[in-house]
Amino acid sequence: QKSCRDNVHCEVPISSFCATMFPNRAAASLLRTGTARMGARRAAAPAATGSVRHASGPGVPAPLMSSWYNIFGKSNIMYISWCVAGILIAESVTGAGTDALWNSVNSGRTYESVDWSKFVVEDDDDDDDEDEDEDEDDDDDDDDE
Repeated sequence: QKSCRDNVHCEVPISSFCATMFPNRAAASLLRTGTARMGARRAAAPAATGSVRHASGPGVPAPLMSSWYNIFGKSNIMYISWCVAGILIAESVTGAGTDALWNSVNSGRTYESVDWSKFVVEDDDDDDDEDEDEDEDDDDDDDDE
């Protein structure tokens, strides 16, 4: 039996490696299935031809990224300013959106959205007349003194 120390390219079968390193059967099984999946992915992947891998979609144009970097990316203070401005703008947009959603769901249930004209109580003129009479009586009493 060869050991890994004797050989530069150690080729120990995965089953014996799992048995010695992971006495727990569940851990060994997980390692074997993960390794088998990786082997299947490698076999299914096309051979590398040295070409550059391109991301899907149009992406951000290079001149725009270059100008952004020249303005905001070169110094820490400008990058931090960019982050703070982005956070403040994002917070205001999300705050306005959640407030609009809240108001639309709770329409007619909040203080601002209640139609208070429905709750106006018509004043009785009789009560006002009695109050005025009492005030006049109090004024007459003060004049007598």
